Amino acid sequence: MPRPSKSILTLQGHRTKQEIAIRKQGEAGTLTGEPMREHGEVRNNLDAHKEFMRLRKLFRKIEKDDDIYSQTINRYCLLHSECMAIEGRKAKLEQLGNDAEDPKDALAFYKLVNDLDRELMSKRKMMMEIEDKNLMNIQSALRNIPKRQEDKKNPLKEALSG
Repeated sequence: MPRPSKSILTLQGHRTKQEIAIRKQGEAGTLTGEPMREHGEVRNNLDAHKEFMRLRKLFRKIEKDDDIYSQTINRYCLLHSECMAIEGRKAKLEQLGNDAEDPKDALAFYKLVNDLDRELMSKRKMMMEIEDKNLMNIQSALRNIPKRQEDKKNPLKEALSG
């Protein structure tokens, strides 16, 4: 399977100025030019907001801070916040289960912990899928960039060759 084309930021070596210009133009065509926007529900959620700001900073470093990724990143940040909340509830229930004197009570707490763990795993799986899709979207955007300039045909040569 061929490798996807690299971003112009990572290209080095034997590229001509014209090839680099064509690649830059192709990359610019896959983006909106608008910066990522944070949704209100993410802004109002402290954990989701922190994650959004962290991701926005990273996306800016790789010059992919674009509104085309906003929906996915906002959803990812909300899932991250939900995971943190579930982990907090899980820790409290584990503590209650450890402190319970009656084994039946402890067992009930541990069942609740297992239920929360199942819910946490499903949310983590969703986060992983978003991460994979987001990476694939970036790669597919890079795949749309022409690797080489198409050779222009010389009309004089064509006329002479028949």
